[in-house]
Amino acid sequence: MNNLRNYLGLSALTMGLCLMSCNDDNTPSYSQTTMKNSELKTILQQKGYQFNEQGNLLLDDLANNTTTLDLSGTKLSNLSELDILPNLTEVKLSDNDYGPVFDFSKLPKQITGIDLTGNDIYDYDNLVNVVVEENGNETVTNLHDITKLYLPRTAKDNIKDLVRFYIKNKDAITNGKIDMKIKDESGTLQTYTTLREVPDENLRTYLQANFSDLFNGDQIDLSKHLGYAQKTTILLIQANAGVTNFEGIQYIIQNPYWEGAAVALYSAAQSGANMPSVKLGKYVTNLVLNNLNVRSLDLSNAGSLFVLNIGTVAGLSTLDLTHTIWGQREKEIEAEESKGSYLIVYDCPSLKEIKLPKKDELKTCFLDLECLDALETFDISNLKMVKNLIFGNLPENFNLVYPELTVFYSPEGRSATSFCCSESTFNRESTKTFLDRYYTKGTGVEKLGFSISMSCNKNDGYNWRKALKKKS
Repeated sequence: MNNLRNYLGLSALTMGLCLMSCNDDNTPSYSQTTMKNSELKTILQQKGYQFNEQGNLLLDDLANNTTTLDLSGTKLSNLSELDILPNLTEVKLSDNDYGPVFDFSKLPKQITGIDLTGNDIYDYDNLVNVVVEENGNETVTNLHDITKLYLPRTAKDNIKDLVRFYIKNKDAITNGKIDMKIKDESGTLQTYTTLREVPDENLRTYLQANFSDLFNGDQIDLSKHLGYAQKTTILLIQANAGVTNFEGIQYIIQNPYWEGAAVALYSAAQSGANMPSVKLGKYVTNLVLNNLNVRSLDLSNAGSLFVLNIGTVAGLSTLDLTHTIWGQREKEIEAEESKGSYLIVYDCPSLKEIKLPKKDELKTCFLDLECLDALETFDISNLKMVKNLIFGNLPENFNLVYPELTVFYSPEGRSATSFCCSESTFNRESTKTFLDRYYTKGTGVEKLGFSISMSCNKNDGYNWRKALKKKS
Protein backbone atom coordinates (compact mmCIF):
# COMPACT_ATOMS: atom_id res chain seq x y z
CA MET A 1 0.00 0.00 0.00
CA ASN A 2 2.79 2.37 0.89
CA ASN A 3 4.48 1.54 -2.39
CA LEU A 4 1.29 2.38 -4.23
CA ARG A 5 0.98 5.72 -2.42
CA ASN A 6 4.60 6.53 -3.22
CA TYR A 7 4.07 5.65 -6.86
CA LEU A 8 0.94 7.79 -7.13
CA GLY A 9 2.67 10.70 -5.42
CA LEU A 10 5.66 10.48 -7.69
CA SER A 11 3.38 10.32 -10.73
CA ALA A 12 1.46 13.38 -9.60
CA LEU A 13 4.70 15.29 -9.03
CA THR A 14 5.98 14.32 -12.46
CA MET A 15 2.75 15.37 -14.12
CA GLY A 16 2.81 18.67 -12.25
CA LEU A 17 6.34 19.42 -13.35
CA CYS A 18 5.40 18.52 -16.91
CA LEU A 19 2.41 20.83 -16.81
CA MET A 20 4.55 23.63 -15.41
CA SER A 21 7.06 23.09 -18.16
CA CYS A 22 4.35 23.08 -20.80
CA ASN A 23 2.85 26.28 -19.39
CA ASP A 24 6.27 27.97 -19.50
CA ASP A 25 6.65 27.01 -23.16
CA ASN A 26 3.30 28.57 -23.99
CA THR A 27 4.05 31.92 -22.34
CA PRO A 28 4.14 34.59 -25.11
CA SER A 29 7.49 36.27 -25.68
CA TYR A 30 7.64 39.97 -26.58
CA SER A 31 10.36 42.33 -27.69
CA GLN A 32 12.14 44.24 -24.95
CA THR A 33 11.60 47.53 -26.76
CA THR A 34 8.26 49.12 -27.54
CA MET A 35 7.31 50.34 -31.01
CA LYS A 36 6.99 54.14 -31.07
CA ASN A 37 6.98 54.41 -34.87
CA SER A 38 3.21 54.39 -35.38
CA GLU A 39 3.55 54.46 -39.17
CA LEU A 40 5.64 51.29 -39.22
CA LYS A 41 3.51 49.65 -36.53
CA THR A 42 0.37 50.06 -38.64
CA ILE A 43 2.07 48.52 -41.66
CA LEU A 44 3.36 45.57 -39.63
CA GLN A 45 -0.06 44.94 -38.12
CA GLN A 46 -1.53 44.85 -41.61
CA LYS A 47 1.02 42.16 -42.45
CA GLY A 48 -0.02 40.02 -39.46
CA TYR A 49 2.50 41.07 -36.82
CA GLN A 50 1.04 41.48 -33.33
CA PHE A 51 1.72 43.94 -30.50
CA ASN A 52 0.58 44.11 -26.90
CA GLU A 53 -1.03 47.21 -25.42
CA GLN A 54 2.35 48.68 -24.52
CA GLY A 55 3.61 48.35 -28.09
CA ASN A 56 5.92 45.36 -27.64
CA LEU A 57 6.14 43.05 -30.65
CA LEU A 58 4.99 39.45 -30.21
CA LEU A 59 8.02 37.30 -31.01
CA ASP A 60 6.13 34.46 -32.64
CA ASP A 61 7.28 32.38 -35.60
CA LEU A 62 6.30 35.15 -38.04
CA ALA A 63 8.44 37.75 -36.28
CA ASN A 64 11.38 35.47 -35.55
CA ASN A 65 11.53 34.00 -39.04
CA THR A 66 11.37 37.35 -40.85
CA THR A 67 14.68 38.05 -42.56
CA THR A 68 13.24 40.03 -45.49
CA LEU A 69 10.47 42.62 -45.25
CA ASP A 70 8.66 43.97 -48.29
CA LEU A 71 7.68 47.60 -47.71
CA SER A 72 7.35 48.48 -51.39
CA GLY A 73 4.64 50.99 -52.18
CA THR A 74 3.90 51.72 -48.51
CA LYS A 75 5.43 55.23 -48.71
CA LEU A 76 6.98 54.58 -45.29
CA SER A 77 8.77 57.79 -44.33
CA ASN A 78 10.23 56.77 -40.96
CA LEU A 79 12.63 53.83 -41.18
CA SER A 80 13.50 53.74 -37.49
CA GLU A 81 12.76 50.67 -35.31
CA LEU A 82 12.87 48.16 -38.14
CA ASP A 83 15.29 46.30 -35.89
CA ILE A 84 12.40 45.35 -33.62
CA LEU A 85 12.28 42.30 -35.90
CA PRO A 86 15.27 40.44 -34.42
CA ASN A 87 16.47 38.63 -37.56
CA LEU A 88 15.57 41.20 -40.21
CA THR A 89 18.47 41.93 -42.58
CA GLU A 90 16.83 43.01 -45.84
CA VAL A 91 14.10 45.52 -46.74
CA LYS A 92 12.42 46.21 -50.06
CA LEU A 93 11.68 49.94 -50.31
CA SER A 94 10.83 50.24 -54.00
CA ASP A 95 8.17 52.63 -55.34
CA ASN A 96 7.99 54.68 -52.14
CA ASP A 97 8.42 58.17 -53.65
CA TYR A 98 11.82 58.58 -52.00
CA GLY A 99 14.14 61.27 -53.28
CA PRO A 100 16.05 63.23 -54.20
CA VAL A 101 18.10 62.06 -51.18
CA PHE A 102 18.21 58.75 -49.33
CA ASP A 103 20.01 58.79 -45.98
CA PHE A 104 21.52 55.45 -44.94
CA SER A 105 21.95 56.66 -41.36
CA LYS A 106 18.17 56.36 -40.99
CA LEU A 107 18.40 52.59 -41.47
CA PRO A 108 19.16 50.34 -38.48
CA LYS A 109 22.66 48.85 -38.71
CA GLN A 110 21.36 45.28 -38.95
CA ILE A 111 19.74 46.08 -42.32
CA THR A 112 22.37 45.18 -44.91
CA GLY A 113 20.14 44.50 -47.92
CA ILE A 114 18.19 47.40 -49.48
CA ASP A 115 16.03 47.59 -52.60
CA LEU A 116 15.52 51.23 -53.63
CA THR A 117 14.28 50.68 -57.18
CA GLY A 118 11.36 52.74 -58.42
CA ASN A 119 12.38 55.88 -56.51
CA ASP A 120 13.78 59.19 -57.84
CA ILE A 121 16.92 59.17 -55.70
CA TYR A 122 20.00 61.09 -56.80
CA ASP A 123 22.07 61.37 -53.60
CA TYR A 124 22.92 58.59 -51.13
CA ASP A 125 23.95 60.27 -47.91
CA ASN A 126 25.95 58.46 -45.22
CA LEU A 127 26.75 55.48 -47.41
CA VAL A 128 30.45 56.34 -47.42
CA ASN A 129 32.77 58.92 -45.91
CA VAL A 130 35.39 60.42 -48.21
CA VAL A 131 38.56 62.19 -47.09
CA VAL A 132 40.46 63.90 -49.93
CA GLU A 133 44.14 64.53 -49.30
CA GLU A 134 46.14 67.46 -50.67
CA ASN A 135 47.57 65.32 -53.46
CA GLY A 136 44.06 64.31 -54.55
CA ASN A 137 44.17 60.79 -53.11
CA GLU A 138 40.98 59.66 -51.44
CA THR A 139 40.33 57.56 -48.37
CA VAL A 140 36.86 56.02 -48.54
CA THR A 141 35.20 54.44 -45.51
CA ASN A 142 31.96 52.45 -45.53
CA LEU A 143 29.44 53.97 -43.12
CA HIS A 144 26.84 51.20 -43.47
CA ASP A 145 27.47 47.50 -44.04
CA ILE A 146 25.92 46.43 -47.34
CA THR A 147 25.40 42.93 -48.74
CA LYS A 148 22.73 43.83 -51.29
CA LEU A 149 21.97 47.18 -52.94
CA TYR A 150 19.41 47.51 -55.73
CA LEU A 151 19.28 50.99 -57.24
CA PRO A 152 16.81 53.01 -59.33
CA ARG A 153 17.62 54.31 -62.79
CA THR A 154 18.38 57.78 -61.39
CA ALA A 155 21.36 56.32 -59.50
CA LYS A 156 23.36 56.28 -62.73
CA ASP A 157 24.01 60.02 -62.30
CA ASN A 158 25.50 59.74 -58.82
CA ILE A 159 29.27 59.86 -58.57
CA LYS A 160 30.13 61.24 -55.15
CA ASP A 161 28.48 58.38 -53.21
CA LEU A 162 27.87 55.30 -55.36
CA VAL A 163 30.96 55.37 -57.56
CA ARG A 164 33.17 55.77 -54.51
CA PHE A 165 31.29 52.93 -52.77
CA TYR A 166 31.79 50.79 -55.88
CA ILE A 167 35.53 51.48 -56.07
CA LYS A 168 35.96 50.83 -52.34
CA ASN A 169 34.08 47.52 -52.50
CA LYS A 170 34.89 46.42 -56.06
CA ASP A 171 36.44 43.09 -55.02
CA ALA A 172 33.43 42.16 -52.87
CA ILE A 173 31.06 43.16 -55.68
CA THR A 174 33.04 41.20 -58.26
CA ASN A 175 33.15 38.00 -56.19
CA GLY A 176 29.47 38.23 -55.25
CA LYS A 177 29.78 39.11 -51.57
CA ILE A 178 27.93 42.33 -52.35
CA ASP A 179 25.02 42.17 -54.78
CA MET A 180 24.90 45.63 -56.42
CA LYS A 181 22.50 46.20 -59.30
CA ILE A 182 20.85 49.13 -61.07
CA LYS A 183 17.78 49.37 -63.28
CA ASP A 184 18.29 50.21 -66.93
CA GLU A 185 16.01 52.26 -69.17
CA SER A 186 13.71 49.27 -69.73
CA GLY A 187 13.34 48.67 -65.99
CA THR A 188 15.53 45.55 -65.95
CA LEU A 189 18.05 45.09 -63.16
CA GLN A 190 21.62 45.00 -64.44
CA THR A 191 24.94 44.56 -62.68
CA TYR A 192 26.21 47.98 -61.61
CA THR A 193 29.20 49.37 -63.50
CA THR A 194 30.80 52.80 -63.80
CA LEU A 195 30.46 52.98 -67.60
CA ARG A 196 27.96 55.50 -68.98
CA GLU A 197 26.65 56.25 -72.46
CA VAL A 198 26.55 59.63 -74.23
CA PRO A 199 23.84 59.05 -76.90
CA ASP A 200 24.23 62.28 -78.89
CA GLU A 201 27.17 61.90 -81.28
CA ASN A 202 27.89 65.64 -81.36
CA LEU A 203 27.91 65.91 -77.59
CA ARG A 204 30.11 62.83 -77.34
CA THR A 205 32.57 64.33 -79.82
CA TYR A 206 32.73 67.57 -77.82
CA LEU A 207 33.24 65.77 -74.50
CA GLN A 208 35.90 63.45 -75.93
CA ALA A 209 37.79 66.47 -77.24
CA ASN A 210 37.64 68.39 -73.96
CA PHE A 211 37.41 65.69 -71.26
CA SER A 212 39.26 62.72 -72.75
CA ASP A 213 40.56 61.72 -69.30
CA LEU A 214 37.11 60.35 -68.43
CA PHE A 215 36.56 58.22 -71.52
CA ASN A 216 36.93 54.51 -72.06
CA GLY A 217 36.35 54.19 -75.79
CA ASP A 218 33.00 55.84 -76.54
CA GLN A 219 31.81 55.55 -72.93
CA ILE A 220 32.47 57.72 -69.91
CA ASP A 221 34.03 55.79 -67.04
CA LEU A 222 32.96 57.43 -63.79
CA SER A 223 35.78 55.74 -61.89
CA LYS A 224 38.33 57.85 -63.78
CA HIS A 225 39.60 61.22 -62.56
CA LEU A 226 40.14 64.40 -64.54
CA GLY A 227 43.76 65.41 -64.90
CA TYR A 228 45.11 68.83 -63.97
CA ALA A 229 44.71 70.29 -67.46
CA GLN A 230 41.08 69.23 -67.91
CA LYS A 231 39.67 69.67 -64.41
CA THR A 232 39.19 73.44 -64.89
CA THR A 233 37.97 73.31 -68.51
CA ILE A 234 34.67 75.17 -68.84
CA LEU A 235 31.59 73.67 -70.50
CA LEU A 236 30.68 75.80 -73.52
CA ILE A 237 28.50 74.18 -76.17
CA GLN A 238 27.14 76.56 -78.80
CA ALA A 239 24.07 75.87 -80.93
CA ASN A 240 26.28 75.34 -83.99
CA ALA A 241 27.77 72.28 -82.27
CA GLY A 242 24.56 70.51 -83.29
CA VAL A 243 23.70 68.93 -79.93
CA THR A 244 20.04 67.89 -79.64
CA ASN A 245 20.33 65.67 -76.54
CA PHE A 246 22.38 66.63 -73.49
CA GLU A 247 22.17 63.22 -71.77
CA GLY A 248 25.67 62.62 -70.41
CA ILE A 249 26.46 66.24 -69.58
CA GLN A 250 25.65 65.47 -65.93
CA TYR A 251 28.77 63.30 -65.70
CA ILE A 252 30.85 66.45 -66.14
CA ILE A 253 28.72 68.96 -64.22
CA GLN A 254 28.32 66.67 -61.19
CA ASN A 255 31.79 65.18 -61.32
CA PRO A 256 33.48 65.86 -57.95
CA TYR A 257 36.82 66.24 -59.76
CA TRP A 258 35.62 68.95 -62.17
CA GLU A 259 36.36 72.56 -61.16
CA GLY A 260 35.14 74.44 -64.21
CA ALA A 261 33.74 77.92 -63.56
CA ALA A 262 31.16 78.08 -66.35
CA VAL A 263 28.37 75.99 -67.84
CA ALA A 264 26.89 77.37 -71.07
CA LEU A 265 24.63 75.05 -73.07
CA TYR A 266 22.83 76.04 -76.27
CA SER A 267 20.65 73.50 -78.04
CA ALA A 268 20.41 72.97 -81.79
CA ALA A 269 17.01 71.27 -81.47
CA GLN A 270 14.02 73.17 -82.84
CA SER A 271 11.83 72.37 -79.84
CA GLY A 272 14.58 72.27 -77.24
CA ALA A 273 17.01 69.50 -76.34
CA ASN A 274 16.43 67.29 -73.31
CA MET A 275 18.81 67.93 -70.47
CA PRO A 276 19.00 65.66 -67.39
CA SER A 277 18.45 66.97 -63.90
CA VAL A 278 21.74 68.37 -62.65
CA LYS A 279 23.25 69.58 -59.41
CA LEU A 280 25.81 72.35 -59.84
CA GLY A 281 29.03 72.23 -57.86
CA LYS A 282 30.79 74.83 -55.76
CA TYR A 283 33.16 76.07 -58.49
CA VAL A 284 30.56 77.20 -61.04
CA THR A 285 30.17 80.99 -61.22
CA ASN A 286 28.30 81.33 -64.54
CA LEU A 287 25.31 79.34 -65.82
CA VAL A 288 23.73 79.81 -69.25
CA LEU A 289 20.93 77.51 -70.50
CA ASN A 290 19.20 78.15 -73.81
CA ASN A 291 16.53 76.24 -75.72
CA LEU A 292 16.41 73.23 -73.39
CA ASN A 293 13.95 70.95 -71.63
CA VAL A 294 15.10 70.73 -68.02
CA ARG A 295 13.28 68.80 -65.31
CA SER A 296 15.10 70.27 -62.32
CA LEU A 297 18.13 72.37 -61.45
CA ASP A 298 19.72 71.96 -58.03
CA LEU A 299 21.79 74.98 -56.93
CA SER A 300 22.12 74.02 -53.26
CA ASN A 301 25.90 73.47 -53.62
CA ALA A 302 26.50 76.35 -56.07
CA GLY A 303 27.90 78.76 -53.51
CA SER A 304 30.02 80.65 -56.07
CA LEU A 305 27.24 81.20 -58.62
CA PHE A 306 26.37 84.83 -59.46
CA VAL A 307 25.51 84.84 -63.19
CA LEU A 308 22.38 83.07 -64.50
CA ASN A 309 21.01 83.46 -68.00
CA ILE A 310 18.15 81.04 -68.61
CA GLY A 311 16.11 81.45 -71.77
CA THR A 312 13.53 79.32 -73.57
CA VAL A 313 13.75 76.52 -71.04
CA ALA A 314 10.76 74.21 -70.60
CA GLY A 315 10.04 71.97 -67.63
CA LEU A 316 11.78 74.04 -64.96
CA SER A 317 9.30 74.98 -62.19
CA THR A 318 11.60 76.37 -59.47
CA LEU A 319 14.77 78.43 -59.55
CA ASP A 320 16.28 78.61 -56.07
CA LEU A 321 19.27 80.93 -55.59
CA THR A 322 19.19 80.95 -51.79
CA HIS A 323 22.50 79.09 -51.45
CA THR A 324 24.40 81.15 -54.04
CA ILE A 325 26.50 84.30 -53.66
CA TRP A 326 24.19 86.19 -56.02
CA GLY A 327 23.83 89.89 -55.12
CA GLN A 328 25.87 89.76 -51.92
CA ARG A 329 29.13 91.51 -52.81
CA GLU A 330 30.15 95.16 -52.52
CA LYS A 331 28.37 97.71 -54.69
CA GLU A 332 31.57 98.47 -56.60
CA ILE A 333 31.72 94.83 -57.76
CA GLU A 334 28.00 94.33 -58.31
CA ALA A 335 27.72 97.49 -60.42
CA GLU A 336 30.50 96.42 -62.78
CA GLU A 337 29.12 94.69 -65.86
CA SER A 338 32.05 92.27 -66.14
CA LYS A 339 31.91 91.20 -62.48
CA GLY A 340 28.41 91.85 -61.14
CA SER A 341 25.52 89.48 -60.49
CA TYR A 342 23.10 88.69 -63.32
CA LEU A 343 19.67 87.08 -63.31
CA ILE A 344 18.17 86.90 -66.79
CA VAL A 345 15.17 84.58 -67.12
CA TYR A 346 12.79 84.58 -70.06
CA ASP A 347 10.41 82.32 -71.97
CA CYS A 348 10.26 79.60 -69.31
CA PRO A 349 6.60 78.49 -69.48
CA SER A 350 6.65 76.20 -66.41
CA LEU A 351 8.58 78.43 -64.02
CA LYS A 352 6.42 79.19 -60.97
CA GLU A 353 8.89 80.35 -58.35
CA ILE A 354 12.18 82.22 -58.14
CA LYS A 355 13.96 82.49 -54.78
CA LEU A 356 16.72 84.99 -54.06
CA PRO A 357 19.24 84.70 -51.20
CA LYS A 358 17.75 85.63 -47.84
CA LYS A 359 20.03 88.57 -47.06
CA ASP A 360 19.10 92.03 -45.80
CA GLU A 361 20.62 93.92 -48.72
CA LEU A 362 21.03 92.47 -52.21
CA LYS A 363 22.73 94.37 -55.02
CA THR A 364 22.83 93.28 -58.66
CA CYS A 365 24.06 94.45 -62.03
CA PHE A 366 21.26 92.89 -64.06
CA LEU A 367 17.74 91.66 -63.27
CA ASP A 368 15.64 90.72 -66.29
CA LEU A 369 12.36 88.74 -66.21
CA GLU A 370 10.29 88.30 -69.37
CA CYS A 371 7.53 86.05 -70.70
CA LEU A 372 7.15 83.82 -67.64
CA ASP A 373 3.56 82.67 -68.07
CA ALA A 374 3.36 80.55 -64.90
CA LEU A 375 5.25 82.81 -62.47
CA GLU A 376 3.58 82.98 -59.06
CA THR A 377 6.27 83.89 -56.53
CA PHE A 378 9.25 86.24 -56.76
CA ASP A 379 10.13 88.30 -53.69
CA ILE A 380 12.60 91.13 -54.34
CA SER A 381 11.86 93.12 -51.20
CA ASN A 382 15.49 92.75 -50.07
CA LEU A 383 16.91 94.07 -53.35
CA LYS A 384 18.40 97.51 -52.63
CA MET A 385 20.52 98.19 -55.72
CA VAL A 386 20.05 97.19 -59.35
CA LYS A 387 21.96 98.67 -62.27
CA ASN A 388 19.74 97.24 -65.03
CA LEU A 389 16.11 96.38 -64.29
CA ILE A 390 13.93 94.79 -66.98
CA PHE A 391 10.40 93.47 -66.64
CA GLY A 392 8.75 92.10 -69.77
CA ASN A 393 5.36 90.42 -70.12
CA LEU A 394 4.36 88.63 -66.93
CA PRO A 395 1.08 86.94 -65.92
CA GLU A 396 -1.76 89.37 -65.26
CA ASN A 397 -2.44 87.77 -61.88
CA PHE A 398 1.22 87.99 -60.83
CA ASN A 399 1.67 90.59 -58.12
CA LEU A 400 4.65 92.60 -59.37
CA VAL A 401 6.05 94.35 -56.31
CA TYR A 402 9.01 96.60 -57.03
CA PRO A 403 12.01 96.86 -54.72
CA GLU A 404 12.65 99.83 -52.48
CA LEU A 405 16.00 100.97 -53.82
CA THR A 406 18.32 102.64 -51.33
CA VAL A 407 21.75 102.19 -52.94
CA PHE A 408 22.46 104.22 -56.09
CA TYR A 409 25.87 103.79 -57.62
CA SER A 410 27.20 104.20 -61.15
CA PRO A 411 30.97 104.15 -61.76
CA GLU A 412 30.40 105.46 -65.30
CA GLY A 413 28.51 108.51 -64.07
CA ARG A 414 25.29 107.48 -65.83
CA SER A 415 21.91 106.77 -64.29
CA ALA A 416 22.26 104.51 -61.27
CA THR A 417 19.45 102.23 -62.50
CA SER A 418 18.49 101.65 -66.11
CA PHE A 419 14.84 100.58 -66.44
CA CYS A 420 13.10 98.80 -69.31
CA CYS A 421 9.63 97.29 -69.50
CA SER A 422 7.02 96.00 -71.93
CA GLU A 423 3.81 97.93 -72.53
CA SER A 424 1.73 95.55 -70.41
CA THR A 425 4.16 95.96 -67.53
CA PHE A 426 4.12 99.75 -67.91
CA ASN A 427 0.33 99.71 -67.53
CA ARG A 428 0.55 98.10 -64.10
CA GLU A 429 -0.14 100.46 -61.20
CA SER A 430 2.95 99.20 -59.36
CA THR A 431 5.13 100.19 -62.34
CA LYS A 432 3.67 103.68 -62.49
CA THR A 433 4.23 104.09 -58.75
CA PHE A 434 7.84 102.93 -59.16
CA LEU A 435 8.47 105.41 -61.99
CA ASP A 436 6.85 108.28 -60.10
CA ARG A 437 9.12 107.59 -57.17
CA TYR A 438 12.49 107.12 -58.87
CA TYR A 439 12.35 108.85 -62.25
CA THR A 440 13.45 112.24 -61.01
CA LYS A 441 16.55 114.36 -61.50
CA GLY A 442 18.78 114.27 -58.46
CA THR A 443 21.56 116.54 -57.39
CA GLY A 444 24.08 113.79 -58.08
CA VAL A 445 23.67 110.73 -60.29
CA GLU A 446 20.20 110.36 -61.78
CA LYS A 447 18.41 107.53 -59.98
CA LEU A 448 16.49 106.06 -62.92
CA GLY A 449 17.41 106.00 -66.58
CA PHE A 450 15.65 104.80 -69.72
CA SER A 451 16.28 101.65 -71.76
CA ILE A 452 14.25 99.86 -74.43
CA SER A 453 16.36 96.71 -75.00
CA MET A 454 14.84 93.34 -74.05
CA SER A 455 16.11 89.75 -74.19
CA CYS A 456 13.04 87.87 -75.44
CA ASN A 457 11.64 88.43 -78.93
CA LYS A 458 8.16 87.52 -77.68
CA ASN A 459 7.78 91.03 -76.26
CA ASP A 460 9.05 94.51 -77.11
CA GLY A 461 10.54 97.23 -75.00
CA TYR A 462 8.09 100.09 -74.43
CA ASN A 463 9.08 103.75 -74.59
CA TRP A 464 7.86 104.52 -71.11
CA ARG A 465 9.80 107.81 -71.00
CA LYS A 466 7.88 109.10 -74.04
CA ALA A 467 4.62 107.91 -72.49
CA LEU A 468 5.36 109.81 -69.30
CA LYS A 469 6.14 112.98 -71.25
CA LYS A 470 2.81 112.73 -73.06
CA LYS A 471 1.07 112.24 -69.76
CA SER A 472 2.67 115.36 -68.30
